[in-house]
Amino acid sequence: SPSPVNHAKFQPSASATFTPRGQSYNVSYGSGSVTIVLGSDTLRIQSITVREQELGLSQEEPTQPFYFAAFDGILGMAFPSLAVGGMATALGGMLEQNQLAEPVFSFYFSR
Repeated sequence: SPSPVNHAKFQPSASATFTPRGQSYNVSYGSGSVTIVLGSDTLRIQSITVREQELGLSQEEPTQPFYFAAFDGILGMAFPSLAVGGMATALGGMLEQNQLAEPVFSFYFSR
């Protein structure tokens, strides 16, 4: 059985731009669910900066699939209608704040 990965955890108190929102939601996945509390912070990805990007902070790390996964979190790229509590996705925030030359994104998968 794989051993758990030491996940990096976001520390809201270490961010000068984090704002708690207070609302909580239960988010269901195919393999389980997680409780999140909403907040917002400045999101920076290379030259892209989104101010007051809404995000959800998990209250505990569910066993599956996250506990054994080799990643620290998820970045929601779903359609806006699927977003928790109607909050803007990262891509939506980038578009709203004119951070993209075109409304296009891509992924590169490597081994």
